Amino acid sequence: RARMSVEQSRLLVLACAAALDAEAAKAGTGSKSAETRALVAMIKAAVPLACYKVIDDCLQIHGGAGVCQDFFLARALAGARTLRLADGPDEVHERSVAKFEFSRAKKRAKAMGKLPSRL
Repeated sequence: RARMSVEQSRLLVLACAAALDAEAAKAGTGSKSAETRALVAMIKAAVPLACYKVIDDCLQIHGGAGVCQDFFLARALAGARTLRLADGPDEVHERSVAKFEFSRAKKRAKAMGKLPSRL
């Protein structure tokens, strides 16, 4: 489970880096598209949470030794928790992703001529 979580986070970061590189080569202005901003928001929410969960799983495996200050895991857990708060609450980034997804769904529905009345 931990390996899958790390791999998912890595692939998300690589996708965002590719999008940023493509935009930099194309525009050169430094401004980001809505899709790239959504990828950045996904990273800011998903990667620190994945790190926290992996470290928490390690703590569960090691039991009481995991929370002892003699081992790295206690410091890593504190660092991962701080990382989750450093760039703002996850809810802020999740809301950014939700706005992008609703906007994209609205554009798709409009293009198909099936715009729901509630969007």
